[in-house]
Amino acid sequence: MINEQLLNKYVVILDENNFKKKLKSLRMYFMKSYKYLTFEIMPNITKLGKKDGIYSLDIPIDEFFIKCYGKLQLYFSVKNDVVIIENLVPSEILMQCYTRLLPIYHGVPYYQEKNLFKLKLLEKKYEKEK
Repeated sequence: MINEQLLNKYVVILDENNFKKKLKSLRMYFMKSYKYLTFEIMPNITKLGKKDGIYSLDIPIDEFFIKCYGKLQLYFSVKNDVVIIENLVPSEILMQCYTRLLPIYHGVPYYQEKNLFKLKLLEKKYEKEK
């Protein structure tokens, strides 16, 4: 998965248990986003050259997911050249994806009826634009 020696030296995961749960749900439902995070962002996160502060990186994901739940982002901070991974957002849907198998509507999981309504509404809007 992620090069463990590299992580132990320069990167610290603040809540490693929850972060791994979110990664597993990301891998299950959004493989492209998981691959981008695992193979593009994580190995190069120490090479970004960021100074001390709090940062976020956008992870590419489906357009319907963004409009329903918001952008998929990795929040991290840098302190004394050590990267501290804080959170993977939106947390609520990723934790729901981990705890149980969610129904999927056009490739986007949902756990509440209002989210299904949003997805159907977005689909109708998208069809009208075509």
